[in-house]
Amino acid sequence: MIDNVIVVVLDALRADRVKSDDGRDLTPYLDELASDSVFFSQAYSTTTATDPAVTSLQTGRHPLSHGVRNHGTHVTSEEKAAVEAVEAAPEVFKRNGFATSKIGRPLGRWHKRGFDEYPNVSSTHWHRRAFEKRMSKLLYNVHPSIGDTISGVYNKIFESGETDYAEPEEAADEIVETLEDDDRAYSFVHWMDTHTPYSAPKGYVEECLDRYEYGDSRSLEAVASEYPEESITANSLRSGGVVYEGSEPWIETESDPETGLIDARYDAAVRYSDAKLGALVSELRSRGLYDSTMIVALSDHGESLGEHGIYYEHHGLYECTVRIPLLLHVPGQQPTEINQLVSIMDVLPTMYDYAGIDDAPPTDGQSLRPVIEDGESVDRTEILAGEANAQRRRAILTDNWKYIRALDDGTCRYCDRQHAAREELYNLEEDPEENRNVIEENRDIATDLSARMEDRVEELTQNRSESDGEITYDDEEEMMDRLEALGYR
Repeated sequence: MIDNVIVVVLDALRADRVKSDDGRDLTPYLDELASDSVFFSQAYSTTTATDPAVTSLQTGRHPLSHGVRNHGTHVTSEEKAAVEAVEAAPEVFKRNGFATSKIGRPLGRWHKRGFDEYPNVSSTHWHRRAFEKRMSKLLYNVHPSIGDTISGVYNKIFESGETDYAEPEEAADEIVETLEDDDRAYSFVHWMDTHTPYSAPKGYVEECLDRYEYGDSRSLEAVASEYPEESITANSLRSGGVVYEGSEPWIETESDPETGLIDARYDAAVRYSDAKLGALVSELRSRGLYDSTMIVALSDHGESLGEHGIYYEHHGLYECTVRIPLLLHVPGQQPTEINQLVSIMDVLPTMYDYAGIDDAPPTDGQSLRPVIEDGESVDRTEILAGEANAQRRRAILTDNWKYIRALDDGTCRYCDRQHAAREELYNLEEDPEENRNVIEENRDIATDLSARMEDRVEELTQNRSESDGEITYDDEEEMMDRLEALGYR
């Protein structure tokens, strides 16, 4: 019997870092858990930004259906009104007798609904970081050297020494304690380590630098110079930006930080998150909870590490950003790997199914229990994904093909340039890294996929609630400061 459900979101974790055959062995604990779980090798998110992706996870609905397509400050009143009309997982679990708790990154606003316990959103740290970034940006526009100096002063005043990272065992203990006091519990864990600026203890970073090759490394300032000076991307890469600043505690050099260091930091964050998950599984076993707890481990979206000219961000509807790792540990279920197209929207109806919840609202996803237990095929032939926060693009993919179309002129709001043509078509079987746009020689396939995309968009849009009214949240200002401190604008 499933007494507890734990969902662990490792924000911006790329699918190619889990169960990888590249010899790096970055996720030994995730891989070990996968060997005792159901692992989905073709799982996809609905989008590339956290607000809409996590909402898809918590409602089982597509952004076109639950209403939230943007992220942070760009979420409109209409989007808030629409999502407020959709019942989310914590509310349903709570109604069915589960204690509900959120651990890790607080997203606040509509994400808080239904949780008995929720982390504190307000923090003077985030107010300070947001203020620092605004001042550094303003003074950099006056003169770069002034902005650099101010940023350095802030770092010396407020960032004395290395960040106090929790030991993996401490992180695990915090989660498991939420399960022991109740007969049934739903715990939603959101770890930010693999999100910029890629946070991990210094030893993890040094180990990655010593252990792995990070070739073709370039200075961050050189990469930043390839973008318009006032672009969000350029500002995040150069001195004072979230990517640049995050590298400073880990290296002592007179030269500018390089992309190789940032790539190593990302891998170090993967290893650190993996260690925390390993400690969680170990703690569940030691307290006798492992065999009655369903564990879902996944990411909300992936991350670009330079692919298609996108550095240390998660925009672009490519495999590195929309394909996600997904595993479900179901007590008593034989481990297996399933190579079928599944969506982040399928997670919630699957959890409801195994938890015995039969009064949940409808979703756009489907329970994967028949696929897991009976070997049935997923009732899906394509995946629809979209993005609105940085670029306005939409993608539809099948087992072999991915078609991407811009919904405007294709200019990226973060990079102030176009990353690709307005229409793209990739043969995923022959070109899994999506290096060659083959739309000109395959117009018939693109036309078919475009028509299928429009049909699916119309179907999902009809499910959206058209609620009216101005929605306000008490924690909106604090959340915007948190997001600005992370580099969002």
